[in-house]
Amino acid sequence: MIKSYFLTAIRNILKYRNFSIINVFGLSISLAVCMLIILVVQDQLSYDNFHKNRDRIYRIQSKDNLSKIAISKYATTTWPLAKELKDNYPFVEDVVALYNNFKGEGICDEKRFQVSGFFATSSFFNLFNFKLKSNLASNPLDEPNSIVLTEEVANKFFGNNDPVGKMIIFERYGNLKVTGIIPKMEQKSHIQFEALVSAATLPVMEKENKIGDITDNWEEFGSSFVYILLNENARQSDLDSALVNIGKLKYPENGKVNISFYSTPISKIVPGPLLANENGMFLPKAFVIFFAGLAIVIMLSAAFNYTSLSIARSLMRAKEYGIRKSFGASRGQLVSQILTEAVLLALISLFFAFIILQLLVPAFCGMRFMTMLKIDPHQNLTTYLAYFIFALTTGLLAGLIPAIYVSSINPVKVFKASSNIRILKRVTFRKILLVTQYTFSIIFIISIILLYRQMSFMLSSELGFDRDIVYDIRLNGQQFSKVKDQFSQLPEVASISAGSHIPGIGNYWGTSIKIKPEDESYDAAYFSVDPNYLSTMGIKIIAGEDFPKDPIPNTSLVVINRKAVDYFKFRSLQDAVGQTILIYDTVPVRVIGVVDNYKYVALFLPLKPLILRMNPEQYRIAVLRINSPDREATLAKFKDIWTSIDPYHDLDGSFLEYEIKDYYGLFGDVLYTVGFATILAIVVACLGLFGMATYSIQTRLKEVGVRKVFGSQSQSVALLIGRTFMIMLIIAAVIAAPLAYLLNSVWLKFLAFHVTFGAGTLFTGIIIVFITGILTVLSQTLKAANSNPVDILKYE
Repeated sequence: MIKSYFLTAIRNILKYRNFSIINVFGLSISLAVCMLIILVVQDQLSYDNFHKNRDRIYRIQSKDNLSKIAISKYATTTWPLAKELKDNYPFVEDVVALYNNFKGEGICDEKRFQVSGFFATSSFFNLFNFKLKSNLASNPLDEPNSIVLTEEVANKFFGNNDPVGKMIIFERYGNLKVTGIIPKMEQKSHIQFEALVSAATLPVMEKENKIGDITDNWEEFGSSFVYILLNENARQSDLDSALVNIGKLKYPENGKVNISFYSTPISKIVPGPLLANENGMFLPKAFVIFFAGLAIVIMLSAAFNYTSLSIARSLMRAKEYGIRKSFGASRGQLVSQILTEAVLLALISLFFAFIILQLLVPAFCGMRFMTMLKIDPHQNLTTYLAYFIFALTTGLLAGLIPAIYVSSINPVKVFKASSNIRILKRVTFRKILLVTQYTFSIIFIISIILLYRQMSFMLSSELGFDRDIVYDIRLNGQQFSKVKDQFSQLPEVASISAGSHIPGIGNYWGTSIKIKPEDESYDAAYFSVDPNYLSTMGIKIIAGEDFPKDPIPNTSLVVINRKAVDYFKFRSLQDAVGQTILIYDTVPVRVIGVVDNYKYVALFLPLKPLILRMNPEQYRIAVLRINSPDREATLAKFKDIWTSIDPYHDLDGSFLEYEIKDYYGLFGDVLYTVGFATILAIVVACLGLFGMATYSIQTRLKEVGVRKVFGSQSQSVALLIGRTFMIMLIIAAVIAAPLAYLLNSVWLKFLAFHVTFGAGTLFTGIIIVFITGILTVLSQTLKAANSNPVDILKYE
């Protein structure tokens, strides 16, 4: 029987080729996108699954109860909390504390590389299941001045030689002995590092004033991660109760610091809620849920389109079903036959979807946000099984409704007149679903138009400084004076300066500003610059004067922006010059000049009062103003000079305009993603409309024939049939327009500088959908309207 079902299904798929091709096309695209979503969700759910005791491991997180910003919860906590829990709470089996402040240049045998990681307590390898390739002792983090490297970093310093027992010199931390190597991991963990330094090193560094007070500091909660392993009989509620008590004991309600603690299972960190100070970048849990929901919506839409087309085709096969029932076929057998066809089509679509997926994955992985999130959409047996189940479910859902309704057809009515059969007397649900699909299509198109306009706006906006002739070089520990002496000799360099940050891409230091000590502080942006910075960048002084070109910079002089003048409520720009203000609450500085509100941050961030101050110790970027049109030759000279300054590191620089374009590349990824979703939504909606149009025409063929016999023109008949679909498109537009406006206004409000949302954008999106919808309907209505009435009215 099953063999018969499959042979019949294959015969019908080949017989109704057009129907099969359309369905396979729609299902393949939908399944490919769903499979891509499955890969992303699977990747995010795979974090930290390799820890043996993961069901008993918890991370302690903090909440700043005095915070006034949107994100007041932190992935970090205080370092001494680990000892407090270990010493005083018996249900705590083990504790690991990680101090996220190990970063510097390591030197070994004239090889220099930047290394970052954690100071880690000795129980790290007991609590977590990170493997050790080789180690000097049973616990490589027991002794002070010990360092454990990842295999990748070890290979940079030592090549194929055994590094265990060797020394690496760090300017800040001294000599560190390599006591272990962690091999490259196949599993994924939210704990990202290149090196682990023994926490026993911290007290020594505190005594030598190389770092601030950490081990006994209950107020510093921004740099330490604490993980707890509970006893087998303990519960998370026991831990949370203890954390509440510790918070109340350590932080009085009226204190200047008020922190509370809570725990999160390691299995719920990724995906999890959005937290400050997270170690690495991950998709928030809400995004993962959204993607999973999107996959379900796409699957249901694809199933609906198959259902619509199947119902339309069932009218042409009504006699076949009637004959089968007349010769004794049961309703269950008809249902099985139709479901077999649906599942077979879904599995054929799965084959093509897999091919499409192989094209989508490289493009998707090349996007900047995928690289930032380190998403690795690898495929394994579990993934393939998920694909198969997803396709099977889609096929069953798609074929279920046609199977139920077709199997209920009365054979007598079939042989009387198949065109009079109404498989679905009420198609309200189908109309609602079709309107919904087109509503989403319109919203997507309007959104992508706005995204494109916003992207173009950000890339072409006037920022208030020269970006096309400025080249930035990251100093990476080199003295600016040395870099300046070498590069200023080039004729291609008009001027050279230095700063702490690259303007226009969102990075800056924060400071507090006020006039009197008793005044309330206000947040401001802080850039450290050298005397030539403003002229090199092309930023004009609008009041006062530029920084003096003295050999020794005067750190008590500052230049502020117009926003700062407004905040301090000075009478005029000139009145601000000569005023003394306080930065960092207590440091007095004198204003010598005012600049306009140039865009020192990304355009989606609001401008704050800006403080520009000379402080050579904080220079991290060399800024070169170029006067040569031959960029390629200029860059070649830059690389040669940099090699003479630092032979161990490549030149790390770029033209400022490229830096800004690259920064906004994330918006480009969003643009491409939404654009792809828009195309998918339109294709799915058009297939749904095609199915409904086909069904409607099949049920009205005799009406079309009679009208043509009585003299109706093809155009009027086509208009009559297509009127219902035009009404549905209009309804979709009426619903989509306000929704698109409201939804897009939300994200536009988060951008400090953005394009306006006008009627032109709305109409453009609606017209695009109308054109695709009309062409889809016309492809079927004109075919019916131009048909010969003799062929239509002829019966048996």
